[in-house]
Amino acid sequence: MCAILDANVAGQVFGTDRPPAGEAFFSWIHEGRGRLMVGGRLLRELDRNGAFREWRRQAVLAGRIMLLNDEAVDDRANQLERENTCRSDDEHVVAVAQLGGARLLYSNDGDLQADFGDNALVDQPRGKVYSTRVRDNLTPVHRRLLANRSLCGSGGR
Repeated sequence: MCAILDANVAGQVFGTDRPPAGEAFFSWIHEGRGRLMVGGRLLRELDRNGAFREWRRQAVLAGRIMLLNDEAVDDRANQLERENTCRSDDEHVVAVAQLGGARLLYSNDGDLQADFGDNALVDQPRGKVYSTRVRDNLTPVHRRLLANRSLCGSGGR
């Protein structure tokens, strides 16, 4: 099962003061029950977080992260931007979902959440959103999302 982490919540997963939902997400990827999918601009944004960058180095070796081709992600994001199909300014996140098949997004950005739920952008299966925008405690919805086994497609390098 694969997920995408939006840079706007990286601190909730890789910070020192994680909320319960962020801690659960971190445990899910760190223990190998889920895999984080990154590439292109998204990887560059996440790498600004030093704790993520350190975790990523080991996660690559352990197979806990799926790295997509940076050029392919950036090219697809540029195409989405030219087509003006996204509500958000996060075409690079939608590109990772389209190219890699991840269908779980952890984000608190309302426009990106709408993009991820738009079946014209993310479909087969539809995207699901893991969010702490309203509540940062671990809810039954969070637990169900982390237990879903059908949120990852093929792709990566």
